[in-house]
Amino acid sequence: MYGLDDPVCTINLTLDEEQTYTITLGDFSTMDSQRYVSIGDGNVYLVQTDPLDYFDLELRDLIDQDDVPYLSQAQEIRFSGAETYTVTYEEDSPNAYCEEDRYYTQQDGEALPLDTDRVEDYLNLISYLDLTNYVTYTADDEMLAQLGLDDPELVISVDYVEEDEQGNEVASTFQLSVSRDPEERQAAQEAQAEESQADEDSEEEEEITAYARVGDSQILYQITGEEYTSLMAASYDDLRHLEVLPVDFEKMTSLDISLDGADYTITVQGDEDDPTYLLGEEEVEFDDVLSELSGLSADSFTQEAPTGQEEIRLTVHLDREELPSMEVVLYRYDGSFCLAQVDGQSVSLVPRSDVVDLIEAVNAIVLN
Repeated sequence: MYGLDDPVCTINLTLDEEQTYTITLGDFSTMDSQRYVSIGDGNVYLVQTDPLDYFDLELRDLIDQDDVPYLSQAQEIRFSGAETYTVTYEEDSPNAYCEEDRYYTQQDGEALPLDTDRVEDYLNLISYLDLTNYVTYTADDEMLAQLGLDDPELVISVDYVEEDEQGNEVASTFQLSVSRDPEERQAAQEAQAEESQADEDSEEEEEITAYARVGDSQILYQITGEEYTSLMAASYDDLRHLEVLPVDFEKMTSLDISLDGADYTITVQGDEDDPTYLLGEEEVEFDDVLSELSGLSADSFTQEAPTGQEEIRLTVHLDREELPSMEVVLYRYDGSFCLAQVDGQSVSLVPRSDVVDLIEAVNAIVLN
């Protein structure tokens, strides 16, 4: 009767260990569209406001989602899978290019600084990851394999320090596994191989279905294609300095320039806040050169040996014992790019237009 023998919804509320209420929602009355409700006291009530409106919840709204910490700083980041290397945090390192450098990795036995902003952006990406769209909250081996999380494409482990309830610092580790749908991943690999053979770029926007797992949690989540792409951008090239010369130009004591067969030296006098730049004994306006030089950034990274002619060579001398100087040589690569070598090693391709602007800024001083 009143629909309570076959209720729309039954809600059990436990207020404490000894007090439990059962609320049963029946049909609407035919006269005034009020809901029949039983609260277990033997009576049936008509209510003007439908309680179901207040319990408009799905199971996903009640799941205790995995906590993702705010990773403002990491002591160590370990990547395994598609990328396999370690990032460590170190202050005042002798391997720093500039004062802002805090994160380093080993490449061919050499400790190289990463771009602090890029590393922190990656940590923020993890911190604000939207892990709410769960696929299952009872993951088993079959489901892990189905989603590609039995052998994740990328596993990210972050060692960090957090405060406990007493305000004490506690060392913790957060682990995130990421994988694309296995069938999609296989199809994408095959398509990429075909593209490489045809030497053509696909203009079609790729649909991506991807998943994530926190540690060994039983909850598996679907993440967006954008989140997946950003998380997979975890290589050394993705986190290294884009600037060709990522140094503190405030520490510059002189700059040697070789251009069109002629050599020039710019010396710096005064303090860091108010430097004076001299070409020989003549004071010169050097802001344009510094702006163009500090703005030289990689379009892509490469280890190719230069084959084109040298465009310009610059050696920055610094007031630093650990890094007294850095040399960059820019070679013509093609009509759009120049190849940058730093301290004798090929590093990146930079837009040729930026190199032309740098050369023009230098010529405006030395040919004046």
